[in-house]
Amino acid sequence: MYRTIKIKLDKSNELIQTARLWNAACQDVIDYGFAAHDYNKTRLNKATYKDLRQKYSTLPSALLQTARDQASDMLKRLKFEKKPFKHPFGAVRFDVRTMKVFLESGYCKLTTVFGRLRYDFQLAKYYEKYATWKVMNAQLKITKNACYLNVQVDQPDPEIIAGDKRIGVDLGINNIAVCSDNTFWQSGPVKAVKGKYQYLRSKIQSIGTRSAKRKLQTLSGRERRFQKDLNHQIANWIISKPYDVIALEDLTHIRNGKKNKKLGKWSFAELRSIVEYKAAAIGKKVVAIYPRYTSRTCSKCGFQKKENRNGRTFKCKRCGFQINADLNASRNIATFSRADRSRLPVNQPIVAS
Repeated sequence: MYRTIKIKLDKSNELIQTARLWNAACQDVIDYGFAAHDYNKTRLNKATYKDLRQKYSTLPSALLQTARDQASDMLKRLKFEKKPFKHPFGAVRFDVRTMKVFLESGYCKLTTVFGRLRYDFQLAKYYEKYATWKVMNAQLKITKNACYLNVQVDQPDPEIIAGDKRIGVDLGINNIAVCSDNTFWQSGPVKAVKGKYQYLRSKIQSIGTRSAKRKLQTLSGRERRFQKDLNHQIANWIISKPYDVIALEDLTHIRNGKKNKKLGKWSFAELRSIVEYKAAAIGKKVVAIYPRYTSRTCSKCGFQKKENRNGRTFKCKRCGFQINADLNASRNIATFSRADRSRLPVNQPIVAS
């Protein structure tokens, strides 16, 4: 399992110059790859390496290789739909050849245009638990006041807990998360905050000035951080429950249907990924369940019919069982996670005996 540690470094001219040349070299590779419609690393290296070595003679060869890899990844990600742009002081990629990070000792050595330089840092108390993990790679980000080294560390996943006690989690609009143990994370307070951001966004967009656009960007960042922080809270709430297996809905195509204006842009994929990595850290298993029919199937008798659900209420047309619709779905998710959908209770056709 991987974690990212954010380390603050003193801002120095050596790091600034390295970032400027590295990003320029990366942009040159992007320009060639975009024109040639090619993102293959081997071919990009053969076509650009010699020229880049002459043009950026002070940039070490190993850093040129990471710049080429970055350009290749950016071209591949955008699939030539538009040309990638590398900011002159964008993030710089370091690998095991170009950096050494000693988390326990509190210093690192980075390859720069001025040679291998040492930088001391103070590891935050929160990150001390990762000090013995294996360092994989790092990214250098330069801001107005400081430089930050985002270090990725790795450690083998702990053994999965042997138990099979399961909990189902239904994700939705009326309630962000409903667990099959009869607990709810309601979306009312969240809708209020999202509604405030939506109102402010509509007001600022109507102005259309440059300062208004800057304000919109700031507002977007605040909303994104609010959403991410709340997803972490929800994930902690879910994995803290005394269950060995967590069953979630696979909401890959949730955006294809109708969406709530205030909560429709909620990042359920982000919530699922946070639950997955937090659960893996403590040995719990997460399974994704195809959500079709979870809302219209009776969690008591297995009868499935569209008319079973009416808004937020579920009432089975066969056995009369009545319950909150989201809670019923969460119980079905827990049940469906135990077997293939083909073996679940279904309405059997009426045939002659």
